[in-house]
Amino acid sequence: MAEGLPVNELERWQRLTEQQSAIFHRTLSENTFLRNRVDELEQELSVWKLAFKTAETEKNDLQKSLFKLEKSIGSMKDDNPLFLCLIDGDGNIFSQELLTAGHTGGRQAAMLLTKGLTDYMIETDAESSGRGQVWLTVYCNKLGLMDTLVNNDICTVGEFEAFVLGFNQSSPLFSIVDVGGGKEAADAKIKECLRIFTRFPQTSRVFFGGGHDNGYTSTLSHLENDGFLKKIILLRGYQTLAAEFQHFDLHQLHLEGVFMANKLPSNHKKTHPTSSIGVHAPENDKPHYFSPEFYPATLTGSPTPGKNRPFPRYLEPSLPLNKHNPRPCTFFYLSKCKQGDKCTYGHNYHLSPENLAELRANSKKSPCPMVNKNQPCPHGQSCPSGHLCPKGAKCPYKKSGKCKFNGRTMHIGPPDMVERHDQSMSQGSGTVSRASSPSTSWDPSGPSSVASPPNQWAFLMS
Repeated sequence: MAEGLPVNELERWQRLTEQQSAIFHRTLSENTFLRNRVDELEQELSVWKLAFKTAETEKNDLQKSLFKLEKSIGSMKDDNPLFLCLIDGDGNIFSQELLTAGHTGGRQAAMLLTKGLTDYMIETDAESSGRGQVWLTVYCNKLGLMDTLVNNDICTVGEFEAFVLGFNQSSPLFSIVDVGGGKEAADAKIKECLRIFTRFPQTSRVFFGGGHDNGYTSTLSHLENDGFLKKIILLRGYQTLAAEFQHFDLHQLHLEGVFMANKLPSNHKKTHPTSSIGVHAPENDKPHYFSPEFYPATLTGSPTPGKNRPFPRYLEPSLPLNKHNPRPCTFFYLSKCKQGDKCTYGHNYHLSPENLAELRANSKKSPCPMVNKNQPCPHGQSCPSGHLCPKGAKCPYKKSGKCKFNGRTMHIGPPDMVERHDQSMSQGSGTVSRASSPSTSWDPSGPSSVASPPNQWAFLMS
């Protein structure tokens, strides 16, 4: 048939046939490519489907966990809300009535704070007030605060120590913390507590007693930016707030009779007449504390803290001197201790005049080794030991030879003469008289209760 076609037709037919074949080949090639691509896409789709399914599973698990967490947080808020109270004790100072009441005042202060805070919560959030717990901490420079209170005749050292003890014993969640004498040491602790605890979901309210100090405003500004300032209640102390606190919209709480309304002068120092041994005699009946700094280096050596006195110690008001561990060193406070840091007795106690009188009374129960050997005592009236038997001429142990006071002149006169002798010695040496100490029965034949290191009396015979 092709043979019968004209040449032009044949060429045209061949050209069309070639075009058709090219189309077939191209179509087949593209079809193969598309089939392979479809297979690849199907594989990729299956991977994505698997990933989507895994993500959906994880999402459901996370939603369940989130629900549990929200439920747990809600439970903490509802079942056990926390009322945190942070007080700067160097600025919010407890009232004189509470401080002078000592141990009872400390407990009363804790009770007034508890009642005031819970009453406020009842008025503002009655639903959570019954389930909440009050956690209260007072941060202060204890020694500096004590100096200020004593120098301004607010209270005595013994009253202040008893107040702190009573406050700390009032509740397991109530405490007065001594931060030491570093600059802004209390501020640093309170700022960090504000920053951390205010953000806790179980913290319902934070009662903040530091409105006297502008240094806290930077922390409050951060809390305001984060939306937590509404949790903070300003616990008023002084009548006048620091200037920068006026910029914050803080709820305020004033508890009548708990804190002082006016600031005390911190640089007020009394001048006391000095005695012959360098002890500052008090101007009035209130005892002042006695520390190594009150004694001249010629009697006590350097006041620099050592192994024996690394930091100030305070007496337990309910215990006599000889029951403390360690007991106060008689020689350090009444004469001179040659043992230094090796002494096993305490050199770092703060002693009031009453404590010194008790220490001297106990010291008088031990005979002076020089007078006991019928030799003159080189220290005379400043000798901390006894030159006369407390029982006087009527000592029942003298005849039996059991009395420790063996000197010829140690049993002269009745007991009242001994008492007057001891008083004159105490007054002449610049210490408090023995008559002011509590009377105690004493056996002159028994062991002495004076805290005396071994060989300590050797200096009297040198």
